[in-house]
Amino acid sequence: MTNQEITQEKLSELISDTEYLLDEAEALKYVIDSVPYTETPPDGMSIYNMLKLIDHAQKNYYRPITERVVSENRLIKLSDFEHFKESFEEVTDEEEINIQKTLSKIIKHRAAIINVFKSISLIDWEREIRGESGEDLILFDLANKMVRDERKVLKEIADLVLIYQNEREHQREINKKSSQRKSS
Repeated sequence: MTNQEITQEKLSELISDTEYLLDEAEALKYVIDSVPYTETPPDGMSIYNMLKLIDHAQKNYYRPITERVVSENRLIKLSDFEHFKESFEEVTDEEEINIQKTLSKIIKHRAAIINVFKSISLIDWEREIRGESGEDLILFDLANKMVRDERKVLKEIADLVLIYQNEREHQREINKKSSQRKSS
């Protein structure tokens, strides 16, 4: 049993942290087309699939769990849900890839989960869930885990975007120097 009391301040901070993904997705809409978002780095996922994973997790895992915890008057077990990493399928067919549509879906689905979060009473945020390993946690902790996991993925995406932009800038400099040598 956890003895954490959820205050309005803690809830406001969680909602603010949850809204962060909206801002990130909106910002990505303007820079994403300039990077090779379908390129898969060694031992990793493409930017596109990382974004799809975030959306899949919030839509098919975190939101349904949250809604069941609040609506059912019994202990919910995470083991009753297929983990989002197990149910996620990477998209590899170029014809299925639409990065702008994916970012729009992330924004739409995030707005929906924020509305769910805002409708939950403080006391319900303290409702217990049985974790994968049999440990008890509260709904608030699960939502915080979602935010932490997303931030980790968003950092990976930001790092890749920066790498791709730096590579492109470096290639421009090489091309510029090469053309200067040819014209000399």
